[in-house]
Amino acid sequence: MSLPMYQEKNKVPFNQIKYVVGVAAGKGGVGKSTLSVNLARAFQQSGFQVGIMDADIYGPSLRRLLPESQMPMKRGELIVPADCSGIKMISMAFFRKDDEAAVVRAPIANGVIKQFIQQVDWGELDLLIIDFPPGTGDIQLTLAQEARLTGAIMVTTPQELAVMDVRKAVNMFQQVNIPIVGVVENMSYFQDGEEKKYLFGKGGGDRLAREIEVPFLGEIPIHPEICQRGDQGRSIFEAEEVGIQDYFKKISENIWAELNRSKGILDYEFIQVDSHTFQLTRADGEKMRYRLSDLQRFCPCAGCVDEVTGQRKKDLGSVDDQVKAKRVEQVGRYGLRIDFTSGCSNGIYSYDSLFVTG
Repeated sequence: MSLPMYQEKNKVPFNQIKYVVGVAAGKGGVGKSTLSVNLARAFQQSGFQVGIMDADIYGPSLRRLLPESQMPMKRGELIVPADCSGIKMISMAFFRKDDEAAVVRAPIANGVIKQFIQQVDWGELDLLIIDFPPGTGDIQLTLAQEARLTGAIMVTTPQELAVMDVRKAVNMFQQVNIPIVGVVENMSYFQDGEEKKYLFGKGGGDRLAREIEVPFLGEIPIHPEICQRGDQGRSIFEAEEVGIQDYFKKISENIWAELNRSKGILDYEFIQVDSHTFQLTRADGEKMRYRLSDLQRFCPCAGCVDEVTGQRKKDLGSVDDQVKAKRVEQVGRYGLRIDFTSGCSNGIYSYDSLFVTG
C-alpha cells in the first residue's frame, strides 16, 4: 500500500541526530544499498539507535533489503519513519505501488528529497545513514547542501572503471566541504577454498583511499549469502554461517572511530550581532563580522549575476545600506543562504568565500 505525499509546512531539524553519513559512489551497481543496510544492522547490533534514508527516488531498493515491521505514518504534518525491526527507515517505495516507475522530473524528485530531510521525525538517533543515488546531479547536491552531513563513505569495486566514477563523487563532496570518512571496497574477491580469486581486479579501493588521503575502511568479498539474504530481506546477522557478518562489523567500527575523531556537523558558528550585522566563528577560532548590505552587493544568485557572462546585473550603489535579513540558513558544511528584505533570497555564500571577503 502506498502513502500520499503532502505539501511542506513545518521543518524538523536534525539536532537529535549525532551523526549523518552519506553512502555514495557516483555510479550504480557497486553495492551502496546492500552496504547501507548491513552497516545499519551492524550498528544496531552494537547497541546504537540507527535510521536509514533511501534517497534513490527513481530506483528505491531499501524496502526490499530491509522489510518494515511497521509502515511509516503521518503525525500532523510530519512523517514518522517506518520501523524495520528497530531501524527507522524512509523510502520513496512507501509512496508508490510496487513496480510503479517514478516518472518525475528533477524538480519534483528534489522536492521529495527535501521532504525526507525536513519533515521526517527521526527522533533521537546515534546515526542516520543516507543511501545516495548514483551520479552527481540535483538530488546529490540537495542532499549535500541540506542534510547537514557529517561525512561521506565512498563505495567502489576493485576495477578501475568503478574507481574512475567514484573519484567524481569524491570531487563533488570536496566542492561542498563534506569530509570523506573513508573508502569501502565491495566485491573484492571470491573465496574459493583456500584461494582468493580477484574477479574484478585487486586493490582499487585501497589505491583510491591513498590517493585522496582518507582511511581505507575495509573490503567485502563476493559471498552468495549476502546476495540471497538481501533478496529475501533477511539479516546476515541471523545467518548460521559465521564470518560474513564480521566484514560489516569491522567496517562499522572503523567508521565510528573516524566519526568520533571528526569535528561534528558544522565547522562554523553563526551569530546575529544586530539587525544589520552577523558574525561567523570558524572551528580554529577565527572570527569575521559582515554587514548585510555589503554581502547584498556581492550576492551570487542568478538574479544578481549573469550565469553566462559572470557580469553583475545590478548597480552596487543601488543596495540600501539598511537592508536586513528575513532569514539566514546554514547550507550544510558549504555556506549560508540569506533571504534579504530587498527580495533577493537565492544566493548561497560559501564559507570559503565569506572568509576571503571578510
